[in-house]
Amino acid sequence: MVVIDFSSHLVTQEVNRMVGYGRKYPHPPESNDPKERIKIMDRYGVDVQVLSQTAPVLTGLDPETAKKVCEASNNAIAEFCAKHPERFAGLAIVSLLDVDSALEELDRAIMDLGLKGVTIPTNVDGEGLDYPQFRPFFERVSKHDVPVFLHPVDWLYYPLIDMRKGWMFLHIFGWPFDTTQAMWRLIFGGVLDEFPNLKIVAHHCGAMLPFFVNRVYDKLEKFRLKEKLRRPITEYWKQIYGDTALDGINLDPYYCGYAFFGPDRLLFGTDYPFGREYGEAFVRDNLKCIKSMNIPEDHKENILGGNAQRLLKLK
Repeated sequence: MVVIDFSSHLVTQEVNRMVGYGRKYPHPPESNDPKERIKIMDRYGVDVQVLSQTAPVLTGLDPETAKKVCEASNNAIAEFCAKHPERFAGLAIVSLLDVDSALEELDRAIMDLGLKGVTIPTNVDGEGLDYPQFRPFFERVSKHDVPVFLHPVDWLYYPLIDMRKGWMFLHIFGWPFDTTQAMWRLIFGGVLDEFPNLKIVAHHCGAMLPFFVNRVYDKLEKFRLKEKLRRPITEYWKQIYGDTALDGINLDPYYCGYAFFGPDRLLFGTDYPFGREYGEAFVRDNLKCIKSMNIPEDHKENILGGNAQRLLKLK
């Protein structure tokens, strides 16, 4: 059984120096050392980490600085993968503040650096992913046939959920909300219709969607929303994947995600190196939860590695 951690983040020292991300979201400096990562992977039986940048590093940056951060991050992730190709695969990150440069960087990351997908934020400085100016990006992604990893970021909010005065409410609950709105707009905004081979991975087990799916079905009927869709809503679900980057303690959220995504669209993910014990607890506890689920063994094999292997076209 191969175990692939789809949601494993790498924030390099260079990117930390550029944006000061580590001061806001602490993580161990040794996570920049592939040997230290491999020690933790071997400790818990993780065969491959899929390395990705966290989209919040781009928050508040101007287009030129964001472009440089993306280039530096993609270079660093590619270097990790080149040195240990059997243990690491990588996702690119691009900034959609400048779509033309995002297309250039996407091409470079996929074709020259060999990265296997792309990370984008769930909104672009308050603009929705379905806005017309972003269509060329999704068209290019479709041509490359690589998955898009939606990583949540901050959004315009009211004072009661302010990060400091609201006890980090926006980070804990607001980010999953933003992931949900991003998926909703990709569906109703026609992006998934226009690019039917597009594959979206929603961080943190699809955020609110699995939990509220029956509410979705009810409101589609009540407010006649289904008339605005070209296909049944269940057809759009087939283009959306979720990872298992949850709390690693209670099994119920995993069963909820499994019920929604099924055995073929759920990906093992940890959010390492963030979380308890600098992310190590998330690796250990997520694995434990998935392995203890009362589901068929072949479904566990898909979730733990098979699905990511197929999605990313890994050997």
